[in-house]
Amino acid sequence: MKDVRVSASRFRAMAEAELAAIPAQVRALLDNVTIEIRKSPGPEAEGLEDPEELLGLYVGASRAEFRDGSASGCLPAKVYLYQWNLEDTVDGLDELRREIRITLRHELAHHFGFDDEQLEHVWPEGA
Repeated sequence: MKDVRVSASRFRAMAEAELAAIPAQVRALLDNVTIEIRKSPGPEAEGLEDPEELLGLYVGASRAEFRDGSASGCLPAKVYLYQWNLEDTVDGLDELRREIRITLRHELAHHFGFDDEQLEHVWPEGA
């Protein structure tokens, strides 16, 4: 793999474009979830296996928990995208866009209640 590095603003623009490419009907269902871009995993990834290899992470309650009130008083959920880890897995800008898209959609699937095992079964490419 060759090193692919883009500026923070370009990476953010790529992530925003991938979010905008998600159908509006699905984006409208994103309740209490924010997206944060970090260069690398931070305290939110402590205690996880191999945090230095994480491409993204979902932290927080699911959409169902927010809707049924069981997450009352909780902070909004967050999707973290880890720029340097994503860049380290690709050979070019097209691959970077693809990895951002897959990672973003994978983490947003957690918002809708899918766990990693279910994602592997229904969407192997994005698991």
